[in-house]
Amino acid sequence: MNTPEIWFKGQRVLRTIVQALVILVPIVNGVGLAGAAYLREQTDVVIPPSVFLVLNAIVAVTALLMGLSARVMAVPGVNDILTRVGLGSVPKSRVQDGAALPDPKVSTRAEFQAALDDRDDSGQ
Repeated sequence: MNTPEIWFKGQRVLRTIVQALVILVPIVNGVGLAGAAYLREQTDVVIPPSVFLVLNAIVAVTALLMGLSARVMAVPGVNDILTRVGLGSVPKSRVQDGAALPDPKVSTRAEFQAALDDRDDSGQ
C-alpha cells in the first residue's frame, strides 16, 4: 500500500504529549487529592506530598510514551498497516488498488506550501 507521507511528524508527537498532559494531570491529581482527603477523614492517614510527585512523574512518562507511540505510527510501514484496518493517516475509503487517492484539496506537501505562498503573496 502506498499511503502518502505523514506531514509534520514532530508536531504530531508534541500535540499527543500535550493532549495527554492536559487530560491526565488534572484527573490523576484530582483523584489523588480526593483519595487523600477521604483517607485523612476516615482513618487519619496523611498522604505525603512525595506521593503526588511520583504520580505526576508517572503521568509525564505516560505522556512521553504516548508521544513515542504517535511517532511510531507515523513510520510509513506502520501507517500502511494502520490504514488497512482503518486507523491510518488516510481514511480507508481513500485507498484504491493499494494506493491512496489524492486529497481533493491538496495532494503533496509541495502543493500545500505553494498554496500557502500564494495566499501570503495575495495579502490574505
